[in-house]
Amino acid sequence: MNIGVTIDCPDPDSVAAFWEQFLGYQRRPVNPDSPYVTIERPADADGLSHITFQRVPEPKEIKARVHLDLFVENAQQTFDAMVSAGALPLQTTEAGQWTTRTLQDPAGNEFCLIGPD
Repeated sequence: MNIGVTIDCPDPDSVAAFWEQFLGYQRRPVNPDSPYVTIERPADADGLSHITFQRVPEPKEIKARVHLDLFVENAQQTFDAMVSAGALPLQTTEAGQWTTRTLQDPAGNEFCLIGPD
């Protein structure tokens, strides 16, 4: 069984490009008229098998009930790179050696970046 996630957004191409940069996933070829863009995990990597970005016309209005958690070795460095690439910081929670940063991707979808600084 493969497990993937679909994320609604207004511009699947740009949101997929953001996530490709940080997850190391590769874009699946797609019909240019398709409302979907899918990025896939390399065969030798851990993580979800794929993430699909689906074009939807309506804007995001409430907090998402599901979000991605990214566990990293150097949270501050990854955080800085993500913000430079268009992520919006929302909240930071300290818990001992671990820091959890809640951000939004360029389409406004929340995710957490978790790890030591």
